[in-house]
Amino acid sequence: MDINQIVNNASEKEAKAALSYFLQHYLTPAFGALPKNEVELIVLNVLEQLKAIDKEPEQYELVSKLKVTRAKARRLMYDRELRSSSDQQLDDKVKALLKRPLIQKNGDLYVLEVENPLVSDHLRAKVQKLGYVSDGSFSPSLIKLGLDAIAALIESYLSDEEQDKVKKALIAAGAPDTSFKGVIKATLKKVSAKIASDTGEALMDSASEYIAPILEGGVKVVTKQARELFAT
Repeated sequence: MDINQIVNNASEKEAKAALSYFLQHYLTPAFGALPKNEVELIVLNVLEQLKAIDKEPEQYELVSKLKVTRAKARRLMYDRELRSSSDQQLDDKVKALLKRPLIQKNGDLYVLEVENPLVSDHLRAKVQKLGYVSDGSFSPSLIKLGLDAIAALIESYLSDEEQDKVKKALIAAGAPDTSFKGVIKATLKKVSAKIASDTGEALMDSASEYIAPILEGGVKVVTKQARELFAT
C-alpha cells in the first residue's frame, strides 16, 4: 500500500476530514488511552475515508493491503462491523445473501458464501432461533443450510401480507396449495431441478433469477418465473 500516493490522490477536503477524524478519536478519552484494537479500527476508518480500502472490504483485500493474516483480517472485519451495524442492517445483509445461494445435492442443500464474520454469526443465530442447524465445518465463510432451513429463513424475512401475495402467485402458477413454507419448498425444488437440467451443475445466477423476486415480494416477476418452473 503506497501511503504517499493514497494521500496525494485524496482531495484537500478528504485529507483534512481524515486527519480530523483520526485526531479526534485518538485523543478521546485521552492521548494514548485507547487499546491497540481500537486504534486499529480508527486507522481502518481513515483508510476508508481516503478510499484506500472499500467501505465493506473482503478478507483478501485486508490481507493483501494490510499484510495481515486471514485470522487478523476476520477479527478486524468482525470488530468493525460490530460497532457500525444494527440488527436491521445485519438482517438486510443476510437477506441479500439469501437471494444468491448455491444449490447442491439435488436441491436439498443450499450454500451461502458469507465473507463478513459478524453477518455469518447473525445468520447462524437466526437459523438456530428458527429451530434449524447450519453447517460451517468446511469453511468459515461458507454456510450450508437444508431445504427446510432456507425456506424458514425466506419466510422470516417476509411480512404476512407479502407471504400471502407470494403464496397466491406461486399457487396460481402451479405450486401445490399448502402452507407458505410448503409452497416455497416446492418452488425451490423446481428451481434446483431446472438448474440441473439446464446446466448439469448449480449456478448462483440461475438460482438468483428465481429466488430474488420471492424475497423482494415482486409478485409479477414471481408469477412469470414460477409459471416457467411449474410448466416443466
